[in-house]
Formats: sequence, structure tokens, C-alpha cells
Amino acid sequence: MTERRIITTNRAGVIWSGITWVCVLLFLPAGLASMAMQTLLPANLGYPQLDAPSGVPVWLNRTVLVLDILVFVIPPLVVTLANKKAKRLGHRVKGVVAGSWAVAGLVAAIALMLWFFG
Repeated sequence: MTERRIITTNRAGVIWSGITWVCVLLFLPAGLASMAMQTLLPANLGYPQLDAPSGVPVWLNRTVLVLDILVFVIPPLVVTLANKKAKRLGHRVKGVVAGSWAVAGLVAAIALMLWFFG
């Protein structure tokens, strides 16, 4: 008796393209993690908020900036990997990868501008 595949290659491609779109929702926990780092990291180290004029060390500002950018790079990486799998199965998702990298780039640009000019 021949073995039948339950999920065909075409169906798997559709599933992975859906997973790619759902991975965009990872920006929500990334934003929450970013806000938590900006408030909780200085507070746990005994400093006021980052925008307080009473002297937060530069190393703490830089640490929060780097962690903020790294947190927002994770969702585009996951989206890119899921899209690569969908593309291999014949169902590439157009635009979602570029859009997620654009969001990460925008967040990084805003964070850098706030650090340099804020």
C-alpha cells in the first residue's frame, strides 16, 4: 500500500507564508521588552529614568540603546527565516520581509536620533 502525504508541498508553502505573516506580530513583544528595558534596567540599578536630568551614566544609556536595537532586530530575522522556508516551498511572501526590516531600521534610527539629539 502506498503512503499518502497529508500535507503536500503546496499546502506546506501556504502554511509557511501564513507563518511569515504571523511572525510580524513579534514586534508587539519586542516593543514591550524595549519599554521594560528602558524603565526597569535603570530602576533596578538604582538610577532614575533615562531622561532624568540627575545624571544617568553614559554606559547605561548605551546599553539600553544597544539592547533596544537588538530586540527590534529579532522579529525581522524570524520573518526572513520563515519567508525563506515559504520561498523554498514555492509561496514567497512579497513585501513583508522588506516591511519588517524597514520597521526595525526606523526604530533604530529613532533610537539613535533620540540618543544623539535627545
